[in-house]
Amino acid sequence: MRVAAAFVLLVACGPAQYDFVAPELPIANPASAALGDGEAVAVDGLTKHRWTSFSESEACFLSRLNDLRAEDVVPRRPFFLMGFRDANEPLDKVPTIASSRVTVKGSGQDDVATEERRLALAHVEVEVCFANPGRVVTPKTRYVVLRVPYSSQSEAIGSAGSRDAVWRLTK
Repeated sequence: MRVAAAFVLLVACGPAQYDFVAPELPIANPASAALGDGEAVAVDGLTKHRWTSFSESEACFLSRLNDLRAEDVVPRRPFFLMGFRDANEPLDKVPTIASSRVTVKGSGQDDVATEERRLALAHVEVEVCFANPGRVVTPKTRYVVLRVPYSSQSEAIGSAGSRDAVWRLTK
């Protein structure tokens, strides 16, 4: 019985891993080729991210976050860029940098029809940039994750996961 309890404790205290639940968008690795084109859709099915630029000095993304208004976005609340060598790499070993700039580019609302009534669904577009992205995206990087500090579940605001983007880098 003690061995089983010790095993459970050891497993529970083991290194945390990222849960790759968002659909992966395959693109060329920008550290060794031209940045590919494509829009990653988060697991919530509504949030969309476009990787717009990559250079030695800066990488930028344009993200559309639904169920948020411009005033909900706090520029001091960082997004995170993570570079995984493989999907099983522990989070404490993954190179990660915080956003250097978060700029609201636009906001509005879409008219959505439901069976009961029409609803206004708010959205905000933000540009998220990271200084010196080569610290995270290298020729050996296989997955890049854009971690979003806003959840699509209102009770989980501040957690990440449901709005994250995942790119699988090809050679």
